Amino acid sequence: MSDQPAAAEPRRLTTREAADRLGVKPETVYAYVSRGQLGSRRAPGGRGSTFDAAEVEALSARGARREPQPAGTDLAFRTGVTLIDPEAGRYYFRGVDAAELAGRYGYEEVAEWLWTGTLRPGVRFTAPPETLAAGRRAVGALPPHSTAMDRLRAAAVAASAADPLRFDLSPDAVLGTARALIPTLVGSLPVAGARDGGDGTGQGQEAGGTGGAGLAPRFWRRLTARTPDAPSLAALEAALVLLIDHDLAASTLATRVAASARAHPYAVVSAGLGALEG
Repeated sequence: MSDQPAAAEPRRLTTREAADRLGVKPETVYAYVSRGQLGSRRAPGGRGSTFDAAEVEALSARGARREPQPAGTDLAFRTGVTLIDPEAGRYYFRGVDAAELAGRYGYEEVAEWLWTGTLRPGVRFTAPPETLAAGRRAVGALPPHSTAMDRLRAAAVAASAADPLRFDLSPDAVLGTARALIPTLVGSLPVAGARDGGDGTGQGQEAGGTGGAGLAPRFWRRLTARTPDAPSLAALEAALVLLIDHDLAASTLATRVAASARAHPYAVVSAGLGALEG
């Protein structure tokens, strides 16, 4: 026999105690349980549930406090990518300070890391020639007064029609579509101040492709005819990184609904773009 005392049972909290610690309603505590964010155990006698105090503390530290939004307010959605620390005035992508990421890496590098968990310095996203040509033709056929959102939606639909494998929803296929669709959307927009070049696309000298430049220089040419300097491109690159994930827009809901219905990636992006017109 051992003289060692039995290990103390971890402290457990009632539903009300857990709710008070998390700063939420009891109903929200059960929502955390249903989402797999918090474990529970039936209380002795079968009346109510109890929760491990350490697990509740860990959930609180991860920023779990978020009550359901009252009717009529802006939509907010939970994300597994971003953690916002309002007290420090900072936010994090997968535990890494977003501002530090933006200062060290470009948009494509951070996007690739968020999607795959692997950091690939210098990675570039390239638009397939067929889908890029289809997007540019569609955008070029629009009336001159068309908005940027009109052009992006038209490019997404045209690129979709040009991709015979768009219904392949395997993870690798969806990832490949994402890498191709982003530069396709940017490359389909007319270059600011460019002459037509006779093909109706408004691409000027860039009509043949996107080249080996990163996304930020290509996007800059669609925003302004002014020649960029290094600090300006760095600022645009940082802005793209800092805005790479968000959960405070109706477009988030639209894309999630489309994706949950197993729409292909082009349709998912189109749903989000449509919501942004609201």
